[in-house]
Order: sequence, then structure tokens, then C-alpha cells
Amino acid sequence: MKKAQGFPYTQIIINKYPDLPQKEKKIADYIIKNHRVVFTHSALELAKQTETSPATVVRFAQHIGYSGYRQLKNLIIDEMKEQMIPEERFKLLTLKQNSTATVLKIAEQEVENINMTINQIEKEKFKAFTEYLRKARFVYTFGIGMSSILARLSAYLFNQAGLKAHYCGKDEHSFIEKLINLSRMDVALGFSLPPYSEETIKAMKFCHEREIKCLAITNALNAPIIKWSNSYILVQTKNLMFTNSISSVSMIVNALATELAFINKRKLVPNIDLMYELLKDEYVT
Repeated sequence: MKKAQGFPYTQIIINKYPDLPQKEKKIADYIIKNHRVVFTHSALELAKQTETSPATVVRFAQHIGYSGYRQLKNLIIDEMKEQMIPEERFKLLTLKQNSTATVLKIAEQEVENINMTINQIEKEKFKAFTEYLRKARFVYTFGIGMSSILARLSAYLFNQAGLKAHYCGKDEHSFIEKLINLSRMDVALGFSLPPYSEETIKAMKFCHEREIKCLAITNALNAPIIKWSNSYILVQTKNLMFTNSISSVSMIVNALATELAFINKRKLVPNIDLMYELLKDEYVT
């Protein structure tokens, strides 16, 4: 029996396989072989495909540890969604009559993203990341697509927190052309979310090979940018749409900026007062 790579429920089936009755083994074989389509099958259809009965399908699900086929099927659907690219996942969504339901679904997803991001942060790594930023002469931020928005936001917030931060936008110059003048006293901060931009990765590699401190904010340990980073923070960016969610990323950037602002508080307070005086006539309060 071959394992379908990347689907944890298949390992459960494999572990229980030797103890299954012969008819239930037929169901197990079918699920493993057809793991990419089996989530569309009802218990009746699965029974027809395996020449068994709906009752046997239910007993099979119970024998491998689930309350019934419905619970097993829901797990298969969840794991399939995890494996799908965002565009394919989006195609499975159905429009609700009540638009408020969409708001609630998005809110639930964003809360989950933030909680998962918080749970995987290691205190010492976050501290080291902050220290790289604090000690930098200049911080240069960059990214492509949605990541460019986050790079711009981080440069803005870091400047507010007392750093000298610059956003490297994508214009007539490549990232490497903009980063070529960095020194070992500077920090390059790259944002890289799927689909990963090759230019962002090449820019990070370029800085790393010149022994410039490289920081990354990305979504997975196997993200290509990790290889060229001195320090990194992982964020969850799952979304109902076919783009990355940015709530957890903006939370992390805000947390970094706030931490840096507290560290630089003595220097910041006079600057805040001066800034208010200079700009008070330009804003409506």
C-alpha cells in the first residue's frame, strides 16, 4: 500500500490497515489511491466505487478512529484545502446569501492567522530580530506584490520608531541596484510570501553574500528566502481569497515597531513634540 505524500489522514489509515476486515481494506486502498478526488464522494458513492455498502464505509471510518464517514470526509476536505494553491481553494468556496457571513468567516480566519503566528514565535528569535534592527545604521525593506505593501508599511513604522528605514520600491532600478551601496552596518529586510518572487530572493542572496545582515518575514520554513537570512519571523497568511492575508504580518511589523519605539523612547519623545509643532497646521484634529 503506497502512502499519498503530504496527507496526515492517510498515515492513520496505513497504521490501522493490518487490523481492518477485508472489505474495509478495499475502502482504504481506494481512498489512498484516489485521495485527490475522494473528498467529493458521499458514503453511498464510495460504497459503489469499492463494491461495499454505506454501512461498511461508516464502520471503516469508525475503525480508524472517527465517529463516522462524515467526520472523516470533513478531515479529508480540510487537508485537501491545505494542499491546494490559493486559486484552487478559492474555486471551492460558495457564496452565502447573507454577506455578513463572509465578514465573520474572514474575521475567524484572521484571528486564526494571528493566533498561529503568535504561537510559533520564539522569544529569543524575536529579540534577536529586534536587535538586528535596533543596531542597524540603515534598514532597507523590499518585496514584490503584496509584500511590497508590507515593506513600505514597515519602513514607515520603523521611521516612526526612531530607525532610519528606507523602502526599496520596484521602479526603474532593480533591488540589487538599490542595495549595492549597503554596508555591513546596514540591514536588509525582505518580505517574501507565496508565490515567492525570484527577484526578492536574489536580492537577499546578494546581500547575504556581501555579509550584510539579512532579515526575512515569510510564511514557511521551506520558503526560499530563509536560506539567505540571518534571522526570520514566520507568519500565517491563509486567506479565503486567492491572495495572502496580511493581518498577522501587519501585527508583527507593528509589534517590532512598538518594541523599537520603547527602546528608543528617550530619543523619540523630543522628536514627537517637535514633529507635532512642525505639522500641527497641516492636519485637522
